Amino acid sequence: MPEQAFHSLFAETENIRWDSMNQVRARARRRTIGQAAVVAGVVAVALVSGGVAVAQHRQRPVTPPAATASPTPPVSSPSPSTPSSPSSPSSPSTSTVTDLTSAMMLQPRDVGSGYTVSGGDFTFEFDWTFEFGLSALGCPRSARPARVTERERELRKGQPQDETFVLQHTLLSTEAKATKYLADVRTRVSACERASGQSVRIAAQGFAGDDSVLVVFDHGGGNIAKTVLVRKGGVLTEIFSKPGRSDSASRELGRKAAARL
Repeated sequence: MPEQAFHSLFAETENIRWDSMNQVRARARRRTIGQAAVVAGVVAVALVSGGVAVAQHRQRPVTPPAATASPTPPVSSPSPSTPSSPSSPSSPSTSTVTDLTSAMMLQPRDVGSGYTVSGGDFTFEFDWTFEFGLSALGCPRSARPARVTERERELRKGQPQDETFVLQHTLLSTEAKATKYLADVRTRVSACERASGQSVRIAAQGFAGDDSVLVVFDHGGGNIAKTVLVRKGGVLTEIFSKPGRSDSASRELGRKAAARL
């Protein structure tokens, strides 16, 4: 900078009163807040203006319809596309069950005094007791019917170590698939080749629902297990009791299960 210009600038600023640092900071904050408020105001105005413009654009004035003549009275004769004969009745629904609810499962009073639902119902994939019993005898097992949904419930009496319970599995499928599965149960039971001292047989059938079977397993050494299978429409339920009940008590339990379905 030339020396003359320096002396001139020094003379002009020598007696200027400079703001303190705090004043400078305060003024900067005020300026920043003011600028933010201005920007917010501009945005708000733009949004409001844009909203009004959009509203005006969307709500164009509706042109009133031109005056028309009096409506023509309806023709008395039916239209060719409208049948004059009454419509035929609709076909009845083959099944009204679309889900499995808690009320469709066996209740404590159905299985006996002192029973309670243990742990609530489960809806995960489970292993059928019938299939387990058949495979324990060395006989081929099969897949359950393709299902829409399923539910499992355990009703227990006394302490867990007492091993007094009723286990129920219920599956919602189609009527055709549930029917085929019970037919397959009968075929596999009759074809099962057991080891000496073991057996499996169908002790009763047709006692509950649309179809039912009571399967008795003898695993040898006095180890007897019974499984009740009941079908009602496309719903299939399986009941296993421990300790095992008599054949008549097992059939009655199957009838109570069918009534719940």
